[in-house]
Amino acid sequence: MSSNLVILVGAGAVIALVVFLAVWLMVPSAPLGSILEQRLASVPTAATYDIDLETGDFTQPAFDRLVLPLLSGIGNIIAKRTKEGQLQQLRKLVAKSGSRQRPETLLALRLILPVAGAAVCLGLAELANLKPPENFLLILVGVVAMYMYPTISLERKAKKRQKEITIALAGVLDLLTVCMEAGLSLDMAIMRVGESDESLLAKEFQKLLNEIRLGRQRGEALMAMAERNDVEELTEFCRAVVQAEPLGVSVVNVLRIQSEEMRRRRKQRAEEAGHRAPVLMLLPMMGCIFPCVFVILLGPAMVGMLFKPG
Repeated sequence: MSSNLVILVGAGAVIALVVFLAVWLMVPSAPLGSILEQRLASVPTAATYDIDLETGDFTQPAFDRLVLPLLSGIGNIIAKRTKEGQLQQLRKLVAKSGSRQRPETLLALRLILPVAGAAVCLGLAELANLKPPENFLLILVGVVAMYMYPTISLERKAKKRQKEITIALAGVLDLLTVCMEAGLSLDMAIMRVGESDESLLAKEFQKLLNEIRLGRQRGEALMAMAERNDVEELTEFCRAVVQAEPLGVSVVNVLRIQSEEMRRRRKQRAEEAGHRAPVLMLLPMMGCIFPCVFVILLGPAMVGMLFKPG
């Protein structure tokens, strides 16, 4: 009996080895780099390589590899001597603008750009042969402009981003409502919106869903999204959803009410822009159109009066 058991075990091992070798030969060989790239490409949030696995070349530009670490190092030194309140404001501004740069980089730019602006303005003053106090005034303007440029640029990007989110909010809420009325849960509806839409708000919902998957509570993730974007309509939506769940209110009804409210506000903004248009058109009309009309109507009469025959 023991000999038969040994024969069976040996036969099974031989069969398993033959099957393994057959599968190994049937699977096409691929470089390790391509396999890793295929696996990482299947992950939506996978980061890109710093070095190409096949060629060994750097995939990031020299600015990102050399200049940004230097700016971060300078910014870390400045951040240690900066108040926490100012750093928090910079973090909020960077988050609202959707920029990938760190607050430390912004602090370093505030130190480096004014020096560069002063040098450029000094050169321009020398080329233009400006004397005091004109050259000092030009240098001062360059320093102030370069100091304020990083913050102003981020604020402009933040306003543009908030405007895009506000415009897309009504449509996204309609899509969420339809998905939940069809029987999907809130998380599945958010995932469906993130997959079907390409707006900034859909990307924010994807971030929200990733935070929930990582273990963060839905209410905290919603309020973090509202604080990160600082859009009034989005904040109201997040608060309504967060308050509806503990009270047992239907989230579908909340979404429907919020969607109707967003459409009503969008209509009001369109009407307000339409009423404001005539006032904005008045200045160019007075400065450009009315003088031409006066020249056409009164020009012949003025010529007749000035050059009246003896």
